[in-house]
Amino acid sequence: MEQLALFEEKVISNEIWDAHLIIKNLYNRNVSDTELFQRYFDFTCKVANWDMELETRSYFLDEASTALVVYTENAVIDAEQLMIIHQCRETIDNIRNNMYSVQNLNEQQYTQQVEANNHTILKDLVDLKGLLSRTVTQEEFDQNLLVLTEKENVLIKEELTNDQTLLYNNLTKEYSVLISDKLSQFAKASNTEYNRKAVRDFKYVIDAFKKEEGAYTKSSSKLYALVSSRLFVFDPARLFNETLIYYNHIYSYIFSKLDEEGKFKLTQIAIDTEKSAQ
Repeated sequence: MEQLALFEEKVISNEIWDAHLIIKNLYNRNVSDTELFQRYFDFTCKVANWDMELETRSYFLDEASTALVVYTENAVIDAEQLMIIHQCRETIDNIRNNMYSVQNLNEQQYTQQVEANNHTILKDLVDLKGLLSRTVTQEEFDQNLLVLTEKENVLIKEELTNDQTLLYNNLTKEYSVLISDKLSQFAKASNTEYNRKAVRDFKYVIDAFKKEEGAYTKSSSKLYALVSSRLFVFDPARLFNETLIYYNHIYSYIFSKLDEEGKFKLTQIAIDTEKSAQ
C-alpha cells in the first residue's frame, strides 16, 4: 500500500509526527485489520518507550491504549486474537510502569536539587544577616537589602523541609527586628548630623548678626539672605530639644533688635522659607 510505504519512509527519516499521522489515519479506516493495528500499536509503543520527555511518551502510550480499545471492539475475537490483546495490554503496562519509575526518579532528583539549592540560599541569608548587622552606612545597608530581596525571591518556599522552614521563619523574625533597629539607628545618626549642622549655622547667624547688627536691622534683604539660608531653613520637627532652645534664643535675640516693620518681615521670612530635609 502506498500509505504504508510513505509511513515507513517517514519512520526512517525520523519524521515521527508525520509517520504517526499517516499510520493512525490508515488504521482508523481499517479498525478491524490485525496487521494495521499491530503496525500502529508497535509504532506508538516504540515511541512511548524512547528516552525523552514524559509528556510526549504519555501521549503516544495513550494512543496505543486507545488503539487497543478500538481494536478489541471491532476485531473478531478468537484464541489467537485474545492472546494478541493480552500481550498488548502487558506491553502497555510495562511501558507505563517504566514511565512511573522515570517520573518518580525525576521527582526525587528535583526534590533533592531544590532542597540543596534552598540550603545554599538559607546559608547565604544567615551570612547576609551578619553582614547587615555590621553595616555602618545607609547606602551599604540599602545595597544589602537588595541582595536580601533577590535571594529570598529565588527561595522555593513551598519545597522547604521542616528544618528549613523552621530556620526560614526564625530568620524572617530576626531580619524584621534587625532591619527595624538599623533603620532607627540610621535615622538617629542622620538627625544627629542634621542637628549638628543646624547648631553650626545658628551660631554663624548670631555671630554675623552681632558683628553687623546695624546693617542687618536696617536692610531687610541683607537680613533675609542671612536667616533664610541658615536659620529658618531647618525643619523644627527634626530638631532636638536642645537645638530648639538654641534656635529660640537666637530668634528672640534678633527679633528683639528689630522695629515693628522688621519684626513683621522676619516673621514672614520664617513662614515662607522652604525647609530642607538634608
